[in-house]
Amino acid sequence: MINIMDFGAAGDGAALNTESFRQAVAAAKSAGQAVLVPAGCFLTGTIDLQGVSLHLEPGAVIKGSPNREDYPVMPYQHNELGPLQALIVCLGGENVVIDGEGTIDLNGSSFYDFSRPLVPPSRVPFSPEQLEECTVDREWRPTQSIFFYQVKNLTLRGVTLLDAPCWTLTLAECENAKALGLTIDTNLRVPNDDGIHVCSCDGVIISGCHITSGDDCIAISGITNWAKPCQNVVVSDCVLRSCSKALVLGYIYSHVRNVLISNVIIQNSNRGLTFMCNDPGGLVENVRAVNLVIDTRVRAGNWWGNGEAIFFMGVKHDSAIPPEQNPCRDTPVNFRNIIIDGAICASGKCHWRGGRRVQLRPCGLAGHYRGKEGLGQPGLERPYLRPGSLSTDCRGTGRRSRILEKGWRPDPGECTPSALPWGRAENRHRIKRRAYENCWLH
Repeated sequence: MINIMDFGAAGDGAALNTESFRQAVAAAKSAGQAVLVPAGCFLTGTIDLQGVSLHLEPGAVIKGSPNREDYPVMPYQHNELGPLQALIVCLGGENVVIDGEGTIDLNGSSFYDFSRPLVPPSRVPFSPEQLEECTVDREWRPTQSIFFYQVKNLTLRGVTLLDAPCWTLTLAECENAKALGLTIDTNLRVPNDDGIHVCSCDGVIISGCHITSGDDCIAISGITNWAKPCQNVVVSDCVLRSCSKALVLGYIYSHVRNVLISNVIIQNSNRGLTFMCNDPGGLVENVRAVNLVIDTRVRAGNWWGNGEAIFFMGVKHDSAIPPEQNPCRDTPVNFRNIIIDGAICASGKCHWRGGRRVQLRPCGLAGHYRGKEGLGQPGLERPYLRPGSLSTDCRGTGRRSRILEKGWRPDPGECTPSALPWGRAENRHRIKRRAYENCWLH
């Protein structure tokens, strides 16, 4: 391995080591070796890995510079977040590894002013405790933190990632990527400091990770290349905590398919498991989620969610994505072949927010749902379900209870179908014929 100390690096946490990293990466690339970071705190600006691996010894800390000028614009344009500026970048390459027992401190809090909370409009004043849950303002921040693009055979193992200013770890159009045993811990008041974003990738395994983030813990979408599906993804044995969506599949124009989720604990999150298609051309299909424990709560501030454990979103999303990015695909349905089996939901809420041309076919929800007052039937909002098909095992007794006998029936006080966005006659006809097929809660 190529030791950065051989290129004048100083691990005192004060000296800037960007040039030492640049020289070490160049030497490692020439020698076909990895870069070694020994114990110490190494302050640095952007590290361009150029397909080189990185090993962090115990006690090693790579710390991001707090200065904007240390993050040059890289040759990549993100569809949502603009020009790429990040601490660690790898654009292309094969067999890249970042591993070890060290820490990458992204120093994201240094870009934010925590005395300036972003308080959403409210009819009543926020309490001091609620203000502490709101996002905070900034002048500038890096647009990414650790960014991999079109890397084949990528492995991240064992390292700790702290305090991201924006998305912590992004895998964009990568193949055969693994994130194993990572600890990701970001500031809960920093917006967009997502844990892991899997974007238009093929073959990704995320396993054994502990992720705490202000925004999504794990997001699977096609946001970096709308025309390329994100597929063949496994998420297992993870503990997640989010101020927004702990685990989300899909986003606007994305196509997401072939996803397995198992043995995941979601704690203290604003929203648990989320499925999103915000355009008629969006698609999430072939998903199975098993053995989930989901505990949600509602936070103040500009966060996604209102304490829903499981949420399907099929309405337009007010985002900054230019309409010319739309690949203009037409899909017969937007959510297809989705099974959720064995979920314990402390919020007791399973929600559907539907819109025109958004249907489920065939989808299932399975397992016991525990509300705040104990075991019982899940709360359902605007579900697209086949008449008479939804049932639940009440209080774990084995007694099955029909919830829907002759189509969707709102709870007392809920709005009627005619008041919903898809309540017009032509949409009701579509719901009866196409949307309610083979949707079960066992």
